[in-house]
Amino acid sequence: MTPIERAARAMYDAVLPEWSWDDPDAELLRKMYRANARAALLSLRDPTDAMCEAGGDHVTQGERITVDALWTVMMDAALDEDL
Repeated sequence: MTPIERAARAMYDAVLPEWSWDDPDAELLRKMYRANARAALLSLRDPTDAMCEAGGDHVTQGERITVDALWTVMMDAALDEDL
């Protein structure tokens, strides 16, 4: 499952509409959720200062961090900004 599909389904799950995601007649709504997910992901392309700071806190000279760990730290910082 792509990140856009995963985000679209998460948005769907948060709303809990009366239609099934797999309903063949719901393609227009699935497209809408995918478009919203794409817009959300595009809005995250430029990290905030808090995200950069969180990521920078985990990268020091001589040490290595995996990309997935760095991404998680930066996304956690983005989510914490909206609390």
